[in-house]
Amino acid sequence: MIVKKFITNPLAISLIPFMLFFLVTLTGCSPHPGTGNWRAEGNNLLNVSRINIVYEGTADFYVDGKEDAIRRCFWSATAKRTMQMQCVHADDTDKEVNYQFVITEKGHANLLLDDKVIGQFLAQAPEPEPEKKK
Repeated sequence: MIVKKFITNPLAISLIPFMLFFLVTLTGCSPHPGTGNWRAEGNNLLNVSRINIVYEGTADFYVDGKEDAIRRCFWSATAKRTMQMQCVHADDTDKEVNYQFVITEKGHANLLLDDKVIGQFLAQAPEPEPEKKK
C-alpha cells in the first residue's frame, strides 16, 4: 500500500532521478593505479621524460626542456593494471597513435607501442601543497 502511494505521488516521482544520482555518487570509484605523475627510467624511443595521467581520463607526455606537452591523450582502463591511450601529436593533431600503459609492479610501469615496450616509468610521489601564510 505504501509503495503504491509512493509510486503514484508526483513529488516522489520527481525525486527518483535525484535519489539515483545520489546512490551512484555514494558508491564512487577508486582511481586507476596508473593515474599520477610518472618519470622515465632511462632513455625511451619518444624521449619522453615524464607522463602526467589524470583521473578524469586524460594524459600528457612531456620532454625535458619543453614546457608544453608533446602528446595529448585520452585513456581508458582495459584491465586492472592496464590503460589504453589514444594520443595525438601536440603540433599535428591529425597524427593519432595508440599506446598501452601497463603497471608492472608497485611504482613501475611500461609504455607499449604495438605490444613492444618503448619506455619504462617510475611513479612520482605527489608534490606537497605549499604552506599557506597566516
